[in-house]
Amino acid sequence: MDEKIKEVLDQYSFEVTNAYRGRGAFICETSQGLKLVREYPLSPNRLVFESMAKYMIRDRGYMNIDQITVNREGELLSKNRYDKSFVVKDWYEGRECDMKSREDLLATSVNLARLHKVMRHVNLSGEGIGSYFYGGMKVVFEKHCREMKSIKNYMRSRKQKNKFETMYLDYYDEFFVQAQAAVNALAENAAYDDLLREAGEEKTLCHGDYNHHNVILMRGNSGLPASYTASGKLPNMATVNFDKMNVNIQINDLYQFLRKVMEKNRWDIHLGMDIIYAYDSERPMTAGEKEYLYILMLFPEKFWKIANHYYNTRKSWTSARNQEKLEAFAASAGARQQFLDKFYGYMMCQMRAADVNDHTPAGF
Repeated sequence: MDEKIKEVLDQYSFEVTNAYRGRGAFICETSQGLKLVREYPLSPNRLVFESMAKYMIRDRGYMNIDQITVNREGELLSKNRYDKSFVVKDWYEGRECDMKSREDLLATSVNLARLHKVMRHVNLSGEGIGSYFYGGMKVVFEKHCREMKSIKNYMRSRKQKNKFETMYLDYYDEFFVQAQAAVNALAENAAYDDLLREAGEEKTLCHGDYNHHNVILMRGNSGLPASYTASGKLPNMATVNFDKMNVNIQINDLYQFLRKVMEKNRWDIHLGMDIIYAYDSERPMTAGEKEYLYILMLFPEKFWKIANHYYNTRKSWTSARNQEKLEAFAASAGARQQFLDKFYGYMMCQMRAADVNDHTPAGF
């Protein structure tokens, strides 16, 4: 075992029987079960907030999270001789969610919905929970639009354009229209303002980084029945890595997960809609939340991300990988639009049904 890690583990009351590297940290088999040890780069106050929130989540019945283990002194952080801070957390044996497995993805969507239900109406004592309210996506998207414009202007100013730059300029107008449409929709959408205000007032928590890496399907699962969404049967799952947990609209988590799944699965319409249905079956979304999710999905995040990576690295040299990613995103534009159209149709149908119910006389 690494001596620096041993110094940290010696500060805890459990005994370590085995330790090995994994997930950029050390995973330890101990007398208190599996533990993960890693350096902690954030503030101590942030860790206090995370620990308190996790106790609340467990108290409400969602047990499988990476709760923080205190050392013999009752502290959340432990330091080694080099004054580096480390955190020790509960860990789980199993595998990540498989991004190519429909069953895994639907289970992971339901898992998110169940997690979200216990992360609402947070009542944490202590100072500073308001500092973890990071604001709305409209501000983020506005910043991305400005960056896309700056990148376009920079590329146009270059006399000798490489293939990547030519491709970006060719597709810019098409995707910038979508980006600006998303910003405008958020600016004009009263439901978005209400969702953001309610999230702040009610202290509604998001995971902040909900993706396939941070969901563990625990060892011992016997398989997932095809009808699990109806039966309520799920594999044993754990959710980990709450470092980016914040107060915000919970649909942000679903958006992040759904977008990455769609990018990895060529914008498979049926898969995307089933993920939405699976979440909605466990935690029904309001019409405003569905509209908000659609607006988020409309923004061409991948187009911005590829170009921004190019712009913030050596512009004199463009990797073939960046070009491949841009080509792949452009090639998926048709499938992506079909998914957006399908989701929009579903959303409008739901809104019309809700409107009819609101105007149906009592007794009918």
